[in-house]
Amino acid sequence: MPYADLGRVRLCYEVSGPKDGEPLLLIHGLGAQLIAWYPGFCRALEAAGFRLIRFDNRDVGLSSKCDDEPDYSLRDMACDVVGLLDALDLTSAHVVGQSMGGMIAQELAISEPERVRSLCSIYSAPGAEFLTDDEAFWSVLHRPTPQDRERAIGQWIETEKLSGLDGFDDAWLRAFATEIYDRNYCAQGLQRQARAMLNAPDRHAALARLTMPVAVIHGRDDQIISYRGGIATAGAVPGAELHLYAGMGHQVTPRLWDDFVRVITRNAERAAADDRSSPTAVTAGSRPGVHTADSDSDSDSDSDSDSDSDSDVGLHADSRVRSRTDSRTDSRTAGTSAASTT
Repeated sequence: MPYADLGRVRLCYEVSGPKDGEPLLLIHGLGAQLIAWYPGFCRALEAAGFRLIRFDNRDVGLSSKCDDEPDYSLRDMACDVVGLLDALDLTSAHVVGQSMGGMIAQELAISEPERVRSLCSIYSAPGAEFLTDDEAFWSVLHRPTPQDRERAIGQWIETEKLSGLDGFDDAWLRAFATEIYDRNYCAQGLQRQARAMLNAPDRHAALARLTMPVAVIHGRDDQIISYRGGIATAGAVPGAELHLYAGMGHQVTPRLWDDFVRVITRNAERAAADDRSSPTAVTAGSRPGVHTADSDSDSDSDSDSDSDSDSDVGLHADSRVRSRTDSRTDSRTAGTSAASTT
């Protein structure tokens, strides 16, 4: 695989899809390697005409490990993305980030808005306060990684199931976990990434300045990052689309791939339709488009019927969630060594 040498870090990346396709940069989450973007989902995006760019974030997979470096931030990881775009001679790209990758994508859009044609944030949030405070969940993540290969793979599967895996049979999941472990699994890198995520400043106010098309996807059954984090993200960005799915956890589940591709494609088309030389004025209090969907349905009708008092948790840009980051940062970071659940 090719590498982009950015100076202090070296990123492993892969480009696929039609050579004349719109560039779509995929940013994965905590501890996740580029191969963790499910092949079937990638094929669906390529079939929609996108030229995909996947990469290993610093400290995971085949990219540089930061063992002897000081702690870094999500902003540093967003700067890595800028360096990768430069290495690929791309002035901008459509960007999709899931979980912690969504947070990095938000940082990228905030700090380098001209590099982001459109943004899709999948089960992410504008701050760490939306992460679960379930001590049982964090205790599972805090377990040390076994030295034995088979036990380590089994633990990876067990931990990943916390994300709400659905639509994957056990044989496929074991083969997938084995590929991830054998390629280059780095538990210490996951810990450093977790600190960057949990210590990142709140992004509500900064997100309000975004003008590129933004779509937000989140599952109502997400047990790792509350769906209210998705509502807060959409509520912070004027004109953002919000897509909530019943029955969806913290995974890009196969039965929803077609719908996700439609959301991402439509968001990219919104960017293409924009007249960048004369940006459309945006009202600060504008309301995001809301799409609530049953996970078994491909319906695309807008609805507020399943809002669950969402007006109190960020549907309106002028009534956003502004919860303070709690004091669990240290306890949640300590010893994190499991899999790529965020």
